Amino acid sequence: MILGRSAPTGHVALLHGDTDRGEGLARMLRSAGHRVTLVPEGRRVPQTVVEASPDLLVASLTFTEPPVAGVIRAARQALGAELPVLVVVGREDSDSLVEADEIIREPVDPGELDLRVGGLLRHQAERRFLQRKVDELLGLYKISWAFSLAAGPEGLFGHLAAQSAQLLRAQKGLVLLFERERRQMVAQTPGFGIAPEVVGRVRYPVDGEARSRWNFRKNGPLIANKPQSDSRLLPDMATELDLHSLLIAPLVRGPQVTGLILVADRHADSPFTDEDLNLLLAVAGEASVAVENMRLHEELKRANALLQEYDRLKSEFVAIVAHDFRKPLMAIRGFAELVLEEPDIPADARQEFMRTVINETENLARLADDTLLITRMETGEAEYHWSEIDLGPFILDSVPLGLSEHSILMDIPATFPKILADPDRLRQVLTNLVTNAIKYSPGGGSITIRCRERGSQHVVLEVVDHGLGIPADQIPRLFQKFQRVRSEEHDRISGTGLGLYICRLIVEGHGGQIWVESELAKGSTFGLVLPLDARAAQAHRRTVAAARAKTPPASS
Repeated sequence: MILGRSAPTGHVALLHGDTDRGEGLARMLRSAGHRVTLVPEGRRVPQTVVEASPDLLVASLTFTEPPVAGVIRAARQALGAELPVLVVVGREDSDSLVEADEIIREPVDPGELDLRVGGLLRHQAERRFLQRKVDELLGLYKISWAFSLAAGPEGLFGHLAAQSAQLLRAQKGLVLLFERERRQMVAQTPGFGIAPEVVGRVRYPVDGEARSRWNFRKNGPLIANKPQSDSRLLPDMATELDLHSLLIAPLVRGPQVTGLILVADRHADSPFTDEDLNLLLAVAGEASVAVENMRLHEELKRANALLQEYDRLKSEFVAIVAHDFRKPLMAIRGFAELVLEEPDIPADARQEFMRTVINETENLARLADDTLLITRMETGEAEYHWSEIDLGPFILDSVPLGLSEHSILMDIPATFPKILADPDRLRQVLTNLVTNAIKYSPGGGSITIRCRERGSQHVVLEVVDHGLGIPADQIPRLFQKFQRVRSEEHDRISGTGLGLYICRLIVEGHGGQIWVESELAKGSTFGLVLPLDARAAQAHRRTVAAARAKTPPASS
């Protein structure tokens, strides 16, 4: 008897032409712990072997119906060329009749049989392990290199979800990214094996209830083979995705968790193992780099688009400023030349000329002031000087003079509360809105200024005209820099496109909001809501902004 070291057990398909000797071999194999399928002779032998899908084929040359050589070829063609074969030969048989990995002669020694079968199964297990590692490395290679930044985020997330699920032989895959504003992990479309409408509903908040569940920043990856009853997970997530087995690994950038990668529902309902989790962690490492590259790529695209927009705005600003500066300068120069060349100009005409020069000079100064004010407000350098304002007298004082062609109607309750605001800045807003209402309204029309309370902490001011109105498709961009209403009627009226942008900055600096409602050819209503205490509102706004800036990307 030959004694060998312990070897792995497996599933053996046994073919033998002699029933008694075949049963004897089967007993030896079973006593060593192997599972044995004894295949009888007949036309269905190749199909029976393939259906059994054994780890090892043991065949005797006495098996002739059909011939062993044909059975081996059919089995290897169907199950893979690496299927190990042990051929049992008699003393009279030639060793070269068939291709085999091992040959053993009868009468068979149990120890030698155990040694040879164990060696073949060990080599088969090592070969499968190495093949699985090759497949895993190939999958990681695909995840690492197959992403195309040109495909955009959807291409990245779809590829990552599919490759991760396929690598782990799972039916579902999904990427979730942390959104700072909503403080939650949000599923990214498309997923793999998950309907788009389901992906769109998947959220994993990091605050509240989620803090008492699995915290991915503190606890790291998660394996759950019964997720719907796993108390570590949010039950809504497991139910929404109809999960039966689950792996989740965090996507990290330095110490920060930026997202999660999820694979679920193993094929054949087999459970996930620690080895699978380690593989998903390797995938998450590659995916983190890809997601970060995509984030930087998208930021670069947005920055480039913003630069292009700034370039367009700069060109438009230069054109507007050149026009608006040139017009008053030409007027100033023209009247100055008239005064110099015509010494006998009547006094009243000379006075009118000089008044025009002064007005045009003031227009130039106002344009320069607006440009500097925008720069200070955009950089946070503008200062506000708060004081209490009684809106009734304040609005009367803020309405521009010389409005004989328009009537100004005031609608302000007698008991209207006072507000704390910057009077100079607020006067600039009202002046801009009333001036615009006059410019874009027909002579003889009326302008209404009305005030209302909104709740106990805010007031609403509205300036209503019955002028040209604004096309609906141009309203969304009206409060942006250098944006003007574009139509044949509006283009006849000069303007820089800065007034409403300045109004928006000032109102937001007071902790308020500005909006417009308009109907073409029927007029517009420009409104602003202001807090009763703008100083407190501005301080609160800055505190919230600072807190958000310091908040880490993920706390769960």
